[in-house]
Amino acid sequence: MSNSPASQVKRYMRLSPSNGAGTFSFTNGNPIIRFSVADTNAFLLGKNMRFCGNIKVFHTTGTQPTYDKGCNIDRVSGVQSVIQSVSIGSRRYSANVLEVVHNYPRLASQLYANTHSPKGMRTQTFNEQGAVGKGRYNKNHLGTLGTSGNLNRTDRVLESARKATIVGGATAGQMKTNGFDFALRLNTGLLMNEAIPLNLLGGLEITINLAPNFASMYGDEVDATCKYTIEKPYLITPLLYMTDMEVAQYNSQPQGTFSFMSYQSLYSVLNSTDQSIVHRLNSRNLQSVLQSYIPVKYLNNTSRNQMALWDGGAVNAVEYHKDGVRYPLEYSINVRSTNGDGTNQNEDLQKVDLNPQILWNSQTAIKSVKDIKRSQVLPENLLGVAKQDGVWGTGLSWDMVSGSGINVAGTLTYDLKSKLQDPENIDIVTNPSKLTANPNHTLTTPYAQYSFYLAKQNLMINKGQGIMVM
Repeated sequence: MSNSPASQVKRYMRLSPSNGAGTFSFTNGNPIIRFSVADTNAFLLGKNMRFCGNIKVFHTTGTQPTYDKGCNIDRVSGVQSVIQSVSIGSRRYSANVLEVVHNYPRLASQLYANTHSPKGMRTQTFNEQGAVGKGRYNKNHLGTLGTSGNLNRTDRVLESARKATIVGGATAGQMKTNGFDFALRLNTGLLMNEAIPLNLLGGLEITINLAPNFASMYGDEVDATCKYTIEKPYLITPLLYMTDMEVAQYNSQPQGTFSFMSYQSLYSVLNSTDQSIVHRLNSRNLQSVLQSYIPVKYLNNTSRNQMALWDGGAVNAVEYHKDGVRYPLEYSINVRSTNGDGTNQNEDLQKVDLNPQILWNSQTAIKSVKDIKRSQVLPENLLGVAKQDGVWGTGLSWDMVSGSGINVAGTLTYDLKSKLQDPENIDIVTNPSKLTANPNHTLTTPYAQYSFYLAKQNLMINKGQGIMVM
């Protein structure tokens, strides 16, 4: 018997799309990018995987816009905005889809807003996906910071995002021709896993569905002729190969088990100031729910950022129920709000946008709050400075004690009280050229609620036969 330690080999594989090559876009009829990760004796390191390519944005004339044009993408999700959904399934067991994340860019925007600081966004995630974040970079970085309806072409934060991602540093009047190279993380529950056994799952099929043009860009110069393209996409997959002992052990067993996290997305609408949202679920080991809000009339509307995280129309009370019983909190979260108009960044810290209890619970849906060292959930982003596309949300962890989650075979209910405040004086759907602020919030409007449920999935794989959920 050899006393030498076992060694594992780590390799980075570059995979091209299995359904074509060249240029992908929603406009040109090829909005799906599919990658096949082979069935091999290795573990896929999901956290280190990167989706790479080159993005180009085209303006009304078919050319790329200059940075002084009113054409923007979300400054937190960045290039992630062009992904509508991500689906991951088994290659060997083709009938089994392991995870599908719908409304993907809103989930990405909320995750990054809660776990990355403005400086962190401008370094790490900017290089990955062209995102600059929300908030001041330093004390001298004032600017307008998106306070003028996000349509101000001279807003320095929007300019910096636009200059790199959309026009790649070209000055006013100059055209950019080589686009922006990205290498972004795919934020799904399965890909949070440190080691995904490819041989056991029979390889993976990863499908990226691209978003419509009007859902990805916004600004006063974005119209039906604007589009984007993804050129020469590829997937960098880090693989950790099994040792000979691990391979022998795997081959000797007729069955295997695998556990991973999985996101599920549900859409609801708040159209009453006192309303119950009911979701019927059948889920084991449900860990948490993360929710974000935006006025319904801002969806499919290029004059507004559709990835914005609004405050639900000034939510002032939340109560959680499981099967009609308060759970996991035994009380309602009531918010003290001021009578201010919401436009003064020095307003009372008890303003509805800055309720620590709601925001603390929403962050527990991502990870333990004590482990969140960086965040854009800051006073300057909650008190009006960057209010127009916000960092707000609700949610909670269903089991903060053991972390094992709960089993649900019934209903989860959210009782919400909201003022449903309309941030505009007029209906911008019918009057998009007349954006007038509504400082006193005298009007109301319905709000969309996006809920992302994170649950642990336990699988039993009978080799050569199929996958069973335990």
